[in-house]
Amino acid sequence: MNYTKILPELISGSDELFQLALDGKARIILMINLTILGISYGLSNLYGALIQSPDLPMQGQFALITPLMFCLFGIFTMIGALLGLTLIYWSAAKAFGGPGGFGLIMDLIGLTAVPFWFLAPLINLALNFNQSETVPLFLLIPIVLIFVWSFKLVRQSLVVGQGLSEGRATLALACMWIFSISAVYVFIP
Repeated sequence: MNYTKILPELISGSDELFQLALDGKARIILMINLTILGISYGLSNLYGALIQSPDLPMQGQFALITPLMFCLFGIFTMIGALLGLTLIYWSAAKAFGGPGGFGLIMDLIGLTAVPFWFLAPLINLALNFNQSETVPLFLLIPIVLIFVWSFKLVRQSLVVGQGLSEGRATLALACMWIFSISAVYVFIP
């Protein structure tokens, strides 16, 4: 399976794409998307760290080591986020009548990861490295548009991968987002 040939489907979220997860052929795509997501998140942390502390070592041998450390941190962070999202997705799918299945759900999430390549770094920059009290408009508009894109892809993965109707999938996804945002709010000091 050639990743560049499947990339347009990863962006649009066609039914055939999610059939790959049902057929057990999506694990490599999960790994590639998770790696890209982790690297983009790590690079957003590097960018924010360079803005906040310009004396971060980036000369000589550190020109490779420092970005590598941030990228590895991003990959491990996104692995943790994937596991958490898998549990939330599983519970929502089971609650609304889907079959569940952790391996299937991880594959489905991996197929919907393309919007998160952009969403995770933008939210990271807006929340962790923003100097003002409000999110600037040049960050807010892309965050909202990418959120809508991710909502549509994840909903389609629930419809095709878990066999839910579009209405049940929308309700399940809304419950997932509400629970996730509420959980984050509880743990923010």
